Amino acid sequence: MTGTRSRLLAAVTAAVTVAAVSGCASSAAGGSSSAGSSSAGSSSAGASSAGSSSSGSSPVRSSAAGCEAGYCAPADWDTARATTPLAQIPPFVEPLNVVISGRSTVSLAAIQQALGGWKTVSTATTVSVAGIRLKCISAESADVTGGGYRPQQAAWRLGGCLDGNVLSLSGNEDHVRIWSQPYPGSRYGAWFIAASYETMCLVRDGRLQTVSANKGYAVLHPGRAYHCVDGGPGSVTSAHPDGYDDAARDFSAAVAATARGHGWQASVRAVAVPRGAGAGEGGVPFGHTLYVVTVTASTAPR
Repeated sequence: MTGTRSRLLAAVTAAVTVAAVSGCASSAAGGSSSAGSSSAGSSSAGASSAGSSSSGSSPVRSSAAGCEAGYCAPADWDTARATTPLAQIPPFVEPLNVVISGRSTVSLAAIQQALGGWKTVSTATTVSVAGIRLKCISAESADVTGGGYRPQQAAWRLGGCLDGNVLSLSGNEDHVRIWSQPYPGSRYGAWFIAASYETMCLVRDGRLQTVSANKGYAVLHPGRAYHCVDGGPGSVTSAHPDGYDDAARDFSAAVAATARGHGWQASVRAVAVPRGAGAGEGGVPFGHTLYVVTVTASTAPR
């Protein structure tokens, strides 16, 4: 996983081109094509590389309305409130902070295959890491079509369930939950993503702590282990002090860099969107920035 992590971190050196696009639009539930959630489920091999273009400016709001931005504004830019089995982590929302644009001509499955290290994970799967058993990922819901909140249609974890949880011991586990939105004239639709970096954590002596500092205790008390978003209690914050905004930036940069490495065209735009909340799990703050990624190819891969 060292190579995968290095390639991902290399992508962080790229900044992002800022453009003003719509932050408020009607639902795209009447769009002309299906997003094809089955395309998100393939796990694959490949490699991420650096190279996203950039400007260092802040994202801009646009007063324009409509769906011309490559997506239509969802009913809510935050997920539904989620709960945890731990009293130390009260209910929380998370930001939708990346969109794979409906203007993309490369499918989500092809993007995942090109990324390689990003494996599909399931809410029905558990894994044992250093003798600690825990679920690969939990379910969350979002409303990206205006038709009501629904669970994620796909989820990817850097390194997959096992290696991804190994990364979480050091706070370097990046993962994404994904929802589809039909987009007028698009073959694949738009894909809305909630990205975050997390640390494997647990409750000991009534407070959240890192599992890496309490491995023996975690083995004996598996019901107290969970994932804490980086930047909050129980997390490793040295590499990713802002688990939401850092993860969104890094994931979008990795997608763009990998796309270019495969001979596709890629652009990333930072857009400011309205949010109902300003903090997520563990009180970790998140901003208004949304990264809109568009990946196109002269001959679209399957």
